[in-house]
Amino acid sequence: MASPLVRWLATLDAGELEAILTRRPDTMAAPAVTSLAELAGRLQDGESVSVAIGTLPRPALQLIEVMQAFGPPAVGADQLAAAVGRAPDDPELAATLRVLAQRALMWPDGDTLRMAGPLWTAFEYPLNLGAPVKRLLEGYPMSELHEVAIALGLPGGRTRQKTWTEVCAALADGERVAALVASAPDGARELLTAIAWRGPLVAMPAYDRPTTGPLAWALRHGLLFSDGWQHAQMPGEVGMAIRGPGWRAPFEPQPPTVRLAPAPADAVAREAAAAASAAVEQAAAVFGAAPVALLKSGGVGTRELRRLAKSAGCGESQVRLWLELGYAAGLLGMAEAQVLPTNAYDTWCAASPAARLQPLLRAWSLLPAAPLVADAGPTLMRDEVGLAAYDLRPALLDALADLPDGQGAGDGLAEMLGWRSPLLADPEEPLLDALWEEARLVGAVAHGALTPLGRALVDDDQAGLAGAAEELLPPAVSEALFQNDLTAVVPGAPAAALADLLDDTATRESRGGAITWRFSAASVRTALDAGRTPEALVDALRSVAVGGALPQVLEYLVADVGRQHGRLRAREVSCVLYADDPALVAEVAGARALRPLGLTVLAPTVLTSTRPLGETLAALRSAGYAPIGEDASGAAAIERPARRRAPAPRRRPSRAAALTIKPAELAALIAAP
Repeated sequence: MASPLVRWLATLDAGELEAILTRRPDTMAAPAVTSLAELAGRLQDGESVSVAIGTLPRPALQLIEVMQAFGPPAVGADQLAAAVGRAPDDPELAATLRVLAQRALMWPDGDTLRMAGPLWTAFEYPLNLGAPVKRLLEGYPMSELHEVAIALGLPGGRTRQKTWTEVCAALADGERVAALVASAPDGARELLTAIAWRGPLVAMPAYDRPTTGPLAWALRHGLLFSDGWQHAQMPGEVGMAIRGPGWRAPFEPQPPTVRLAPAPADAVAREAAAAASAAVEQAAAVFGAAPVALLKSGGVGTRELRRLAKSAGCGESQVRLWLELGYAAGLLGMAEAQVLPTNAYDTWCAASPAARLQPLLRAWSLLPAAPLVADAGPTLMRDEVGLAAYDLRPALLDALADLPDGQGAGDGLAEMLGWRSPLLADPEEPLLDALWEEARLVGAVAHGALTPLGRALVDDDQAGLAGAAEELLPPAVSEALFQNDLTAVVPGAPAAALADLLDDTATRESRGGAITWRFSAASVRTALDAGRTPEALVDALRSVAVGGALPQVLEYLVADVGRQHGRLRAREVSCVLYADDPALVAEVAGARALRPLGLTVLAPTVLTSTRPLGETLAALRSAGYAPIGEDASGAAAIERPARRRAPAPRRRPSRAAALTIKPAELAALIAAP
């Protein structure tokens, strides 16, 4: 015999089935269902139902709570309407029931309403009412059941079944219960009234049932039942009787009002562009400062966050966000207890600012973390707050998407989200504020409204996201302004080749709208150690200079360092040093700072060191010399830092289920003829 859900599904046409499948996409995962019975099974799955109720607004959850309090297995449609103080044909009640029916969470069955099986246990104490008296009396000791019957004025000496039936009927009689409570001693009456309104439980001593006082009176008259452990529970029928016939269950079909504030499109675009530019620049600085040490317990700790914040020129909270986005986008990975760039990072660095922004935004929309929550633990660690953020982030964007054009959200947004997604959004929790700040930092929200970037995320429009990023972010700057104070300034996001050249030859000093690098003898020497010649270095810098000319002071610096560079050479023996200038060799041999090397003069132009080549070169450079290393053949050794890369992390799947067929096609296949 078909289940009530299958019978109801059979009454729907293909369009109505499509509406359900669209709102419950997880039920379409492979392998695709082939019948209404199979679809009903998936619609009743506990995990699927749990996902579905997470998207429900407050009034829909309120009706589920009423159904649970008065059911199962079904509740009369008139009874449900009366419980919330509405007429059966009330349009707001009908609209809320339609929301539930379009998700197959509640549906009509003649004059009654039925509900998905897992929802009958959705709330521990629906409407703050206890379990039905019949359930509380199951297995209740006969001696205590007989005592209740006598206290209620019922005849004694009956069979257990007869006594059980009469006690249940007496406690389900609202007028009788109200009269009994009204006649109760003062202390018992206050106790019962408080329990009826605040919740069905009251603490009582374990294994020590009271014999006197208000609690004992209530237990003796069946208005409370001991659970045999540490509590007594008031039956739901008793709670309803005490609340009185005028009480109605909460039902709030209208959302709270959000105060709107002007958000002109040009102002939104300007703020979004500034935030997006800063996001790309700061993220690049954080990624480029890797490797980042991981704590033994996992995640990135405070010490490393502070180091990265100083290096990137931003706050620790932003560092948390960029690390999370880099990892989620596959630009960072973990290896050898460190966070390292992946091979995808190199491609990302070579892209335009707009192309760099897009993977960060896509990663943010699916981020299972809340890095800006004030008491967040180590970065790159997963917790329940992060999972809540994963669900709440799209709800926040959807709420903003419904605002009128040119208007941003002011006060009341938290309450609105609490109405739209009550299982996700708690106005008292700091998570919503943290997600709002995230949205502002990545350029998805500005002036309380969605930016073009945020709108593309809501619409899942990849082409729109690319177009918005290109429009908001200027192209990368390929030239630098070289100044007489040995600095180079790039007014904007530098192109990858320009940034690499300046990072190789100078020290980055400032970040933001304009980035500054400073040249020094040490930075130039590092470039020469990497294999550049003074002439090639000057030519490379001229090629990226505004106007093609360098300040004389910079050319003099490169030439001076070039003359000193390589005058002293070291070869692996363990090791030997030599130079064309005997005076230089004598100076090195007598330098106090180099005594730990154990230098010995073999000839006027030759020294030996007791330390390996790498240590010897490092000590000489620390002492102010500019040696170069050689290999066994005498060729100059080029010193480039080893590039370490981590494997890309496993990507989190998108929100969409792995569908094998479109909702309309499946609905047409399984709709009843």
